[in-house]
Amino acid sequence: MDASSENDGRRGGNGELISTDSQTLLPPDTTKWPKSIAFIMGNEACERFSFYGLKAILALYLHKYLLFSEDTSTMVRKFKTILYLSFVYVAGSIVLSVTSIPGATGDPPHWWGAAVGLTLVSLGTGGIKPCVSSFVGDQFVKGQEAMLGMVFAMFYFCINAGSLASTIITPLLREHTTYYIAFGVPAALLTLATIVFWAGLPTYRIVPPGANMTNILFGALAAGFRGKFRSGGPKKGFWEHAEDKYDRQTISDIKAALGVYRVFIPLPVFWSLFDQHASRWVFQADLMDREIFGLTIQPDQVPTLNPLIMLTLIPIFNKVVYPGLEKIGIRLRPLMRMSIGMLFISLSFVVAGFIELWLEEDHLFIAWQIPQYFLLGCGEIMVSITGLEFAYSQAPQSMKSVVMAGWLLTTAVGNAIVAVIAESKIFSERWIEFFFFAGLMVVFIAIFIGFTFNYRYVEDAAAAADDGLAGLGGQSDGDSFHQDGKRKSSSSNKKEERRRLMRDDRFEEGVVIDHEDPYPTLHRGNHSSKRDTSGYDQLDA
Repeated sequence: MDASSENDGRRGGNGELISTDSQTLLPPDTTKWPKSIAFIMGNEACERFSFYGLKAILALYLHKYLLFSEDTSTMVRKFKTILYLSFVYVAGSIVLSVTSIPGATGDPPHWWGAAVGLTLVSLGTGGIKPCVSSFVGDQFVKGQEAMLGMVFAMFYFCINAGSLASTIITPLLREHTTYYIAFGVPAALLTLATIVFWAGLPTYRIVPPGANMTNILFGALAAGFRGKFRSGGPKKGFWEHAEDKYDRQTISDIKAALGVYRVFIPLPVFWSLFDQHASRWVFQADLMDREIFGLTIQPDQVPTLNPLIMLTLIPIFNKVVYPGLEKIGIRLRPLMRMSIGMLFISLSFVVAGFIELWLEEDHLFIAWQIPQYFLLGCGEIMVSITGLEFAYSQAPQSMKSVVMAGWLLTTAVGNAIVAVIAESKIFSERWIEFFFFAGLMVVFIAIFIGFTFNYRYVEDAAAAADDGLAGLGGQSDGDSFHQDGKRKSSSSNKKEERRRLMRDDRFEEGVVIDHEDPYPTLHRGNHSSKRDTSGYDQLDA
């Protein structure tokens, strides 16, 4: 690249030069961590401080300040939805803080302030979460697979660091100051998180968006159903009907994404158990002896055990447990880890149920909750961290954000399960409810194993394809398609094929971002990167 074209470009997070002429990323240094990761992790820690700070005191705020029942406090706190715009998140935090000022919503205080604030927070956090986790993965290129495996553990470490700090600090602010200060500090940290995120803009590796894959996903499904139920004509398979409108690669990506979604089906039950540690378990702690060395631990500080245990266990699992098991010949693949993790969380609710039973007879010391938090932490590591990596690695390049949104949707559905059960009041005692959830988790572990028993990992399928296609030439159906995956006229197939072959050769050097290719991906072939591709730009002319 000459000096003029170099001056016209900019650098990505790995130091790669992005040419505005050819839209090609030149080779990054794959031995170094992307600079952008520091900004993303800083943003995540501050944002999670805000979220978990709000979450830590919310149940008691609704129960003791707004005088909601325990069941209603649990239901309202679980409200989540998915949308965009992180500034909506900030606005929601500010609304919660302002409306918690005594007299701001009347005397006694009214619920509408909390409802508006939580709605905005739900819209904000639901919008940014699927994007942040997939954005982390986008910072890495071919040759950094080992780093990609580690980064989601680091990502989760930052989540728990923010959670640990907030669940210690915000309950103290609630106890010794006022609710509006306790809500205001997380709002300030969330503002800082946004600033940190934007400060890292020059370092980010940004994969430009292609077509709207959510619309394509539903469009292909609709085409399949319409064709399936339409009378007359030759009998065709479900996806063959969609192929009349969408290209084969798009259909293949959709099928792969739906295969990952199938794995997600049992996960809402996992989240329905996990999120109760910030509500039901807090109410359990409120009935226990919480005085240690003359100091009284607030019930909404007890969930601090979760991030504290997580920060301790994450490096132990990654550096000791998993490598140790592999040394003795036991390799826990992602889906097996997730199955074991769900068993751990089921056991945590068995322990919580027995604690609840014993509380009816004695005033137990708060340390009795430690075993259930330990089991909860083990389950979270094996399900949540593994699941994040699984969702990103198994999703097609074009569908990663859509799949990550589906992962987060399982949390929302899990929250809805708790809300329905809490509001229905079908259990007379809390210990019965805990045992019910433990049993429900066991049932869904069996369903999970059934759904995933024959799951074929992407890397396994790729290896099999490489073996099966060794020595064979590629083939094309001769069709061309628009950027949104729909068919178009095939008048220039030879030119398109030449462009595709040249583009493939350039993949060896980095990631090609081409406006006619909505799915930029890493080349996995063995073509020489020294091959002359000077004619590529002429073909695009």
